[in-house]
Amino acid sequence: MGIFTPKHASFDSHIERAKFLMVYRLTLAFTIIFFVLSIVFYKVEFYALISYLASFSIALGALIYLLITKRYQHLFLLFAVLGSIIAQFSCNFSMSTTHYVDFLWMMICALLAFTGMGKRWGLAILAVNTVGIAYFIFVRLNLHIEIIKPFSFVDSLGAFLELVLAIFVLSYLMYQFISFQNYSEAKLRKANFDLAYQNSLITAKNNENLTLIKEIHHRVKNNLQIIISLLRLQQSEIINSEAKAHFTEAINRVMVMSSIHQRLYKEKEVARIDLKAYMNDLATDLKTIFQNEKSIAVHIGTDYREIDLKTVVPLGLLLNELISNSYKYAFLSKQTGDIHILISDGTDQFELVYSDNGTWQEKPSTNGGFGLDLINILVEQLNGSFEFETNQKGTRYYFTLSKLG
Repeated sequence: MGIFTPKHASFDSHIERAKFLMVYRLTLAFTIIFFVLSIVFYKVEFYALISYLASFSIALGALIYLLITKRYQHLFLLFAVLGSIIAQFSCNFSMSTTHYVDFLWMMICALLAFTGMGKRWGLAILAVNTVGIAYFIFVRLNLHIEIIKPFSFVDSLGAFLELVLAIFVLSYLMYQFISFQNYSEAKLRKANFDLAYQNSLITAKNNENLTLIKEIHHRVKNNLQIIISLLRLQQSEIINSEAKAHFTEAINRVMVMSSIHQRLYKEKEVARIDLKAYMNDLATDLKTIFQNEKSIAVHIGTDYREIDLKTVVPLGLLLNELISNSYKYAFLSKQTGDIHILISDGTDQFELVYSDNGTWQEKPSTNGGFGLDLINILVEQLNGSFEFETNQKGTRYYFTLSKLG
């Protein structure tokens, strides 16, 4: 360790260590140079000597404090405040010397405040020094011009040494600033590289999981299709028409769940489904099953764009029961008709309004039939409630349902 690189306490970061070394080196330079200037300006100019002695005393005290405590943070503020005071004092009371260097010291004080204490202190020191410069130029400058005398060699030497010191300090601060910036940029580049690498690992793992999940949905869909095929084989052996109808309903319910897994297999986001597209597919499948000649139009409207898996399964089964009931009971005596399905999205709940304009051969009820019992179960599963009304114009259901995902 050399004189300009002393032993220091361990710091948490490179920037902390660099700031400590910067304060130490500046303090050591101030101590040496202001000691020399105090000797040079001895018996030359009283107020200039006071400024240099004050600067030397502050620098020496700060150097001792820094070597003992290793605490550098407050020295930035100390140098910025006291340095500004000394520079302002020199401008307004040392009338026989030039003050070119005092303006440099004021700039250096502001830079020290910006570097060590942040923007707020830097702007405050800059504002104070700007006011001081304005006062000197508009109030004291003319008096200074009248009093100042030609410099002797010693005066010129002292002014030169102080200017060299100020330029050195200013250059060193700029060098440190660039070093901090380069270090920060290097750390940022490394952090970005590490993040990009981690992101690539996460993306690869996510793609792998996505493939596995899609494969699971595909296998579930295939298994449900096998169940549907077995049910259809069994249905072909049944003679009783009522039993066949029950098998058809069971097959339809399994098909609803199978279609959900089929759609999840095709979706980019396996946790959510395009609700309107799914409802259109469901309505088309049921229309094919229940009637080929009748003109029954299904009108679907929703602002609920994507729905989670937990919610879509009971909702799909619910819509299957409602549409199936309409086909089975509402349009037996009609060749045309309309079914309207409207879903309105909310924060935690959504509303489903289902209606048809058919003439029901069997009056819908909330208390009878497996299908209606299933509707009640599905509504309970969705933590919801519903009301319905029926008359000669058709039947209308009002559902308030909760999102489960």
